[in-house]
Amino acid sequence: MSKLNKESSVALYQQLIDEIKDQIASGKLTTGDRLMTEFELSQEYNVSRITVRKAIEVLVEENILIKKQGIGTFVAEKKLTRNVGVFMGFTSNCIQDGKTPSTKLLAAELVKATTVDVKNLDLKPGEKVIRINRLRISDGDPVVIEETRFSQKYAFLFGENLEGSLYEILAHNGIVMSGGKRTINICNTTKEEAELLEVEENEVMLYMKDICVDANGTPIHSCKSIINPRRYEIIINTMPNKG
Repeated sequence: MSKLNKESSVALYQQLIDEIKDQIASGKLTTGDRLMTEFELSQEYNVSRITVRKAIEVLVEENILIKKQGIGTFVAEKKLTRNVGVFMGFTSNCIQDGKTPSTKLLAAELVKATTVDVKNLDLKPGEKVIRINRLRISDGDPVVIEETRFSQKYAFLFGENLEGSLYEILAHNGIVMSGGKRTINICNTTKEEAELLEVEENEVMLYMKDICVDANGTPIHSCKSIINPRRYEIIINTMPNKG
């Protein structure tokens, strides 16, 4: 490890922040690694424990490090980041964040529309819907369970590779998302969901419901997503109130 430059105009705590970030970027520190204690870091870099503590606080605030009470400070798992104000597919989201997306198809079937389907997809009672259930994976880690529903006019999807991007398939068929409605809540995992997401049963997850429409406001699909918040960070951009 390099020593900090006390003659530099850059504050010592910021130099330590940069040093720890460099260690992570170079792979010398990886996800789950435990950092030295405050005392050990202060000895290693010849700085006060106050300086070390400030650097760690900033890195924890930035979600780069995570503190575990009574155990120590660890390199946090880098989360997939999503701006929920933008309708972006999981595949594009991963690529934008420099991660490798993959998908496990759990089900693709024609089922009877529920009352909620009739409302969300503007259907007639008694119609059927296409139900596509998938596990979305980022850099090998399961992140999201998605259940997407389409009306029968999208039956061509059964002939497509559903382990890729649905949005790309739709775009190739001239169908483009224009907007919609998004609702975010929380839920607890069932035993099956917990196994898929590799978490504990009854663990709290993010629960997101989408209704996507085209430029004419016609519903294209609805989607329910169960999201592991330990691997997925949601960002909401806000605008100042000028009223």
